[in-house]
Amino acid sequence: MSYALDIGHLLEFADPQERRDEIESLRSLHPADIAEILEESDAEPSQLVKLLALIGNHKAVETFALLSIEIQQECLEASNAQTMLRFVEHMEPDDRVDLLKAVDEDVREAIMPLIAQAERNDIRKLWHYEEGTAGAVMTTEYAMLPQHLTVAAALEKLRLQAPNKETIYYIYITDAERHLIGTISLRDLIMAKPSAGLDVIMETLVISVNHYMEVEEVAAVISKYDLLAVPVVDKENRLVGIVTVDDVLDIIEAESTEDFQRISAVMPFDEEYFKRPLHRLFWSRFTWLAILLFTSLISTTIMELNAGVLNQMVALAFFIPMVMGTCGNAGTQSATMVVRSMALGEIELSDFGRLFRRELVMGLILGLALGLMAYFRVFLQDRNVMLGCIVSTALLATLMTANLIGALLPLVLKKIKLDPALTAGPFIATIIDAVGITIYFEIAFAMMELF
Repeated sequence: MSYALDIGHLLEFADPQERRDEIESLRSLHPADIAEILEESDAEPSQLVKLLALIGNHKAVETFALLSIEIQQECLEASNAQTMLRFVEHMEPDDRVDLLKAVDEDVREAIMPLIAQAERNDIRKLWHYEEGTAGAVMTTEYAMLPQHLTVAAALEKLRLQAPNKETIYYIYITDAERHLIGTISLRDLIMAKPSAGLDVIMETLVISVNHYMEVEEVAAVISKYDLLAVPVVDKENRLVGIVTVDDVLDIIEAESTEDFQRISAVMPFDEEYFKRPLHRLFWSRFTWLAILLFTSLISTTIMELNAGVLNQMVALAFFIPMVMGTCGNAGTQSATMVVRSMALGEIELSDFGRLFRRELVMGLILGLALGLMAYFRVFLQDRNVMLGCIVSTALLATLMTANLIGALLPLVLKKIKLDPALTAGPFIATIIDAVGITIYFEIAFAMMELF
């Protein structure tokens, strides 16, 4: 939204009536819009905290929770712990842990003793879950009831729980040891007869995830079963938290951003583009470009080693860009499709054989079609049958190879715990260039020797 706000002027120089009018204007906005205005301003972190204090009430707390973690961190480090306590305590448990992990240890040690005991216990529970797992992104603010209650009694208890829970769309039914035994949607609870027991109306076939499941898999579960939230359980099926659909949207956005960065040969970073310092943006791009530069030297070296073949038929050099470009495009196509299918759960490591056979056939068909086109292109221009056969045969062989490398390399990287997105874009093109030009010259040499 377009809303220019000079926070420094408002806090230091504005007259009291102008300040009150501006604050009232901000209070009339949605917290997300206020957060956007604050992010776009050039105010110091301490000024942002002062303005939030002037806005006051729950809207200031919600606004702080919607700020980027970098701005939250700066505000927490620039203000005293007592001032920031209210904002930190009212954050969602998973977001609060992420923020406390990001700030300096001195700041964390100053504010931790001030946080209520219940929230401190939640922080300790969530702190040790591995990043990228369901446990690290789940919230502990969920509605939970025992199975022996009636619907009327359950609604009374739910009214008491609701103000402190992130969501009550689903109510989770547990036994005395917190084992998850069922779930009820809020809609079903409201529609049921007041005298009915929860053990009768609850759904016992519960879709849940383990706390160590990767967040991408959690997102796939929520998408597959069309859930608003999914319960997270430990190894003994005890309920430890829930992952909500808004968390999944954040996960998908972050993963998509990271994949795009890797596909474009950029070291992943979390900051917004204009908020990332120029020197760090330089290193994010330079590192991969330097690697790709040295990798591309392999192709140059191969060409130098085959200078004799080029001298025998200089026209071979004219078609190197065509062959390499086509094969690079084919490899990138395969890699991109496979990486995306892996992200959606459509291709698993166990599909290696099926994928190999499918892409081998696809590479053969594409190679024959494009090789035939290349042959007539060369023959019509140069009237050289030998050159046409070399180029078309080389295109067939390199395209089949590129297709297989592009399709199978993501699975190999996944197997060795690397990001499959590394294979798409410039990285796969550079590898295929080196492999393709080797095949091109080997075929040329063999056919020239044979005929």
